[in-house]
Amino acid sequence: MLALISTNKISGKVTEGGDRLDKFRQILSRLTNDQLSLHEAIREVEHQLSRHLSIHAGSNQVFASNWAERLVRTQFSRFYNQAVLESEIAKGKNECYVPPSSQEQATSQCSQTLAGRSHDVSHLLKLLVTSYEDGKWDKSPKIPDHPHCTHVVKPIS
Repeated sequence: MLALISTNKISGKVTEGGDRLDKFRQILSRLTNDQLSLHEAIREVEHQLSRHLSIHAGSNQVFASNWAERLVRTQFSRFYNQAVLESEIAKGKNECYVPPSSQEQATSQCSQTLAGRSHDVSHLLKLLVTSYEDGKWDKSPKIPDHPHCTHVVKPIS
């Protein structure tokens, strides 16, 4: 997960300009290493990537309500799930499982289309990379599917 955080592209206007992306990578790395709690990581993002220092400071779309929490939760989940998927591919595994989450609404797209089922590892990884690295979004369900998505990929033994 740490290797992915340090090298893979993170698309999004919040991290554009100056050393904002490097600061965000450092915060995610500290969260991954248990040096920060989720709440502390969100506060660090709000402080170190503050809106008023951004080249997009005037955009309410870039800095919508709770932007820092959404950014941290989404990217942390993305990197966790990407690490699991890449690990499974490296082991020669073709399938993974997405268990239901008690924290998700049963009516959410991810609960209805992903949870409780096995999935092709390469396909889920492709959807994740296309969206979160390439910034090419479509409506295909992916992990994570939304900023507060609590679904995770699990290996099949």
